Amino acid sequence: MKKWTVMLIPHDRGSSRTLNLSAYQIWLVVMVVVGLSFTTSFFFKRHECYVRQVKHLEKVRRDIETQYAQQLSAPTPQPAMTAQERLELEQRLRSEYDATLSRITAQLSELRDMENQARGLTGLAPRRTVRDVSMSPAGGGKGGGSSSLDALAYPEEDPKIVSPSVIYGLSQPSADLIIQEINLRTASLQELVRDLRAKQEEVTRLPSIWPTLSGRRDISSPFGFRKDPYTFRISHHDGTDITAPLGSPVIATAKGVVVYSEYDRGGLGHLVKINHGSGIETWYGHLQSRLVEVGDQVERKTVIGKLGSTGRSTGPHIHYEVHVNGVRVNPAKYLK
Repeated sequence: MKKWTVMLIPHDRGSSRTLNLSAYQIWLVVMVVVGLSFTTSFFFKRHECYVRQVKHLEKVRRDIETQYAQQLSAPTPQPAMTAQERLELEQRLRSEYDATLSRITAQLSELRDMENQARGLTGLAPRRTVRDVSMSPAGGGKGGGSSSLDALAYPEEDPKIVSPSVIYGLSQPSADLIIQEINLRTASLQELVRDLRAKQEEVTRLPSIWPTLSGRRDISSPFGFRKDPYTFRISHHDGTDITAPLGSPVIATAKGVVVYSEYDRGGLGHLVKINHGSGIETWYGHLQSRLVEVGDQVERKTVIGKLGSTGRSTGPHIHYEVHVNGVRVNPAKYLK
């Protein structure tokens, strides 16, 4: 085999070296050098490709994150409803609406019944029915007059109007009828409150207690005909004489205003008269002293004087009279 000699001569004074290489060895060395060069170039190119791919993936990731953030901030579009879903929704809402109307109607009916019971317990007259609501369709003729529904919408124009009774017989009354019924019930309850306050005021002005707070009291001479203690003749006694200890407090038997507070020369001595309204007036005679003046407003149990024996009297007592529309009546039914 053909060989090659390679001589290595250093530049300094060192000895030279000689290498004897065969052709095969030389080709092997050349192939190794070429292979290493090719491998190095291949891996360098692959590295550059990987770097470019990483940069591209980073850019794609940033774009995806940006798009996702925008989607989160934007409103989510609602999916379109199908015809069946829309129908089911309408039916559900209608069912809830009808159930609410039924509950309101039932509550209004209970409210009407409670109002009627309250009027019955307090002795107030029930509201009279003046018109009902007709559910039949209108006839052929037409005019410009107001309908019954229009009249019901303004209950304050007629304080006696009551609710349309037809509403309580309907399984599904209209919202308009219920609103009208609410207006009517409101007006009716306002009237009931006014009536109750008037009734309460009437009660406070009705004489209903004894005119003295003393526990030691008795009727010494009732209302009616009797033998006069001075003349011993039969005469009519216009009041009721109530005995009690001298100086006992004398009180108003109901709310009212003092219309007379003087010494009566006709025989009743120190006398107080109180007007309670509605034509009712009470008199308190033979007082030891008077503690109120004309124009004073008094309440039930207000002390108006002291029990005495002034005027035409045989001993300490109160001469108590009740006048109704100017007529003297028996005070016994007003003593409780």
